[in-house]
Amino acid sequence: MLRITAFTRDDVSQPCPGCGQMSDWTHSRYARHVADEAVGGRPVVIDLSVRRPYCENPACPRKTFVEQVDGLTKRYQRRTPALRRIVEAVAVALADSAGARLLAVLPRRCPGRRC
Repeated sequence: MLRITAFTRDDVSQPCPGCGQMSDWTHSRYARHVADEAVGGRPVVIDLSVRRPYCENPACPRKTFVEQVDGLTKRYQRRTPALRRIVEAVAVALADSAGARLLAVLPRRCPGRRC
């Protein structure tokens, strides 16, 4: 398996998804484990350290939120958009058990659980 470790930058403000106000006041950090397309037949997992900023708008119902990396992460997703497109294409083309059998042999691995 190919494991990539990355960190988001601390000096970039992020917009709150609730109210849109920019925030650079960091509450904490945590690691996300995101599966990506295979490279050279080897499954890829990206260990991405992201920030959880405070929302600086007192009227906003969100107190904290997690920053997203454009083109790499989306809320609640454990796959990159590129891997998600592959899984969706297989599901549409083969459907049901044939698609599940093909995905089982493709060189990829989802962190923590089945894809």
